[in-house]
Amino acid sequence: MNIKQICISTLTVFAITGITVVTPTTNAAAKRAVAPKSMRGTWQTRLGKNRVEKLKITKYTFSVNDYKNGKVEGSGWMVGDKKDKHSTNPFNGKPMYIKKDKKGYTFIGRNVMGQRWHLKRVTHKKRQALRDDGWAYKSFGEKPVVSYYYRVK
Repeated sequence: MNIKQICISTLTVFAITGITVVTPTTNAAAKRAVAPKSMRGTWQTRLGKNRVEKLKITKYTFSVNDYKNGKVEGSGWMVGDKKDKHSTNPFNGKPMYIKKDKKGYTFIGRNVMGQRWHLKRVTHKKRQALRDDGWAYKSFGEKPVVSYYYRVK
């Protein structure tokens, strides 16, 4: 081996080592939003006679569906890891957004106006519930509509 080959091979080794040391390793799991344990599960509220709205919160997903007479009405939507195959919502399958505020509420959903829910775990009528304080309505200057979602067994 001549000196030129030794120098080239040494430089190649240093270049490869330098690139692997400088290049950050990305972990896809570290970038995902995680829902609080106290909010996970299936929750529902009555919208009217024979109509309910269900929220399903898992570790990495948040989905919303309306039901009439026990059957899915319209197309719900889901944010997080999975895509709801029956949904036509453009936010379906997008990353989940989670942020807590100073009053104990948690913004959950998609980081777009109208696709975030402002929820807080409370006790209402001696039952555990998620309280939606109508934050989206307040943002538009309308009268807030407060809803309570009760856990489905």
